[in-house]
Amino acid sequence: MPQPLHAIYEYYLTFFLKDKFCTVRDSSGKEETKTSSLVTFFTESQGCVYYQGSYVLFCVQFKSNGLFAIFGIPQKMLINSIIPIADILGNGYRLLNEQLGTSKDIFEMSKHMDKYLVQRLLSQNHNRHTANIANCSNLILSKKGNISLDNLAYNANMSCRNFERRFIDEIGMSPKLYSRIVRFYNAIENKMLHPEKAWTDITYEGGYYDQAHFIKEVKMFAAKSPQELFMNTPPPKEEFIEK
Repeated sequence: MPQPLHAIYEYYLTFFLKDKFCTVRDSSGKEETKTSSLVTFFTESQGCVYYQGSYVLFCVQFKSNGLFAIFGIPQKMLINSIIPIADILGNGYRLLNEQLGTSKDIFEMSKHMDKYLVQRLLSQNHNRHTANIANCSNLILSKKGNISLDNLAYNANMSCRNFERRFIDEIGMSPKLYSRIVRFYNAIENKMLHPEKAWTDITYEGGYYDQAHFIKEVKMFAAKSPQELFMNTPPPKEEFIEK
């Protein structure tokens, strides 16, 4: 079952722990195999990913400017990319991957990962704006993307121009685009959780002006109409095995 790679507002660091790989097919039909990778913010469709068989995965989810805060990498350099984890972690990748692969349970995995990430976080020299940007991005999430730039800048105690510049520096895109992607993602999630809901209800609950506005945004971020997105690539049904 193909899983659409539409626009997302979070980073995912995913470890494939049993030498498995997935296949990514872009809109042109080109296919690439991917293993342990950093999945970055997507501002447009990146095609579909295909999984086959059973997987053992460990995934770390980063919000807003978390990757910048921990690794010091300007996030605008990484937009719309799927990057091998080794390229991000460098020399620390081999040991961490081994520790995760030999852990007896998810709690031991989390312990190793937390230790590694805290060490990387403490090695960075953060400026005083990093926490403000994180708080404002959390506000965008809590409002499901329906908040004005003026309101965000006020909460950050910055001018609109300064806030937008800082936001782009740390998160990699403008607050307006980030808010649009959050709103789109929440609308799609709403439909996934409540498939019986009409698209008209999804549209207005998501804060869109009308259906034309919603359809335009879905085509922008998923390269398909809402109906096509769910007809051709429905939400995958994973079966999780407890150990």
